[in-house]
Amino acid sequence: MLEGETMSEETCLTISRRDALRGLTLLGCTGIASLTIGGSPRVAFGQSVGGDIGILLAALYLEQEAIAAYQAGAESGLLPDALLKAAVAFQADHKHHRDGIIGAIKTLGGTPIEPQNKYSFGRLKSDKDILKLARNLEQGAIDAYANLASSIQNRTVLDFAAHVLADEVRHVTVLKSVLGIPNY
Repeated sequence: MLEGETMSEETCLTISRRDALRGLTLLGCTGIASLTIGGSPRVAFGQSVGGDIGILLAALYLEQEAIAAYQAGAESGLLPDALLKAAVAFQADHKHHRDGIIGAIKTLGGTPIEPQNKYSFGRLKSDKDILKLARNLEQGAIDAYANLASSIQNRTVLDFAAHVLADEVRHVTVLKSVLGIPNY
């Protein structure tokens, strides 16, 4: 949601990348703690869809941010044709992820957040800056999806998250290769 819009008559939600990652980390830590103490992450999330919706809202923010980042890279004029083609393909993956996450949120009874009007990616002065930005965003998504897979209660959501995680790993692998960073 955009700042000032409401999800319902009682709540208002704005989310930043830092808040999304912090929330995902907190949910993951809560799940790990409950697994250690109670033997199951379901204890922490009360076996409800509320935990899944929270995870999905944070994931939706990250997907929307990635779409905007690839758009900024594509529009910069800094990417050679081969990299531009890859950026557009990766952006299409993120649009697919976004649409799937929105569907899952709605299916679970939640209200999806809207993308921000503007994201801050710093100054992109070269194709290498764009590639580093993309790699960092993709790595953040990998960390988020991997850490929270055990906290997801809905099997369909978990299956979709696994598919998304595989795409994110593929993206990072390609980006690291182009940047000359080892993938091991």
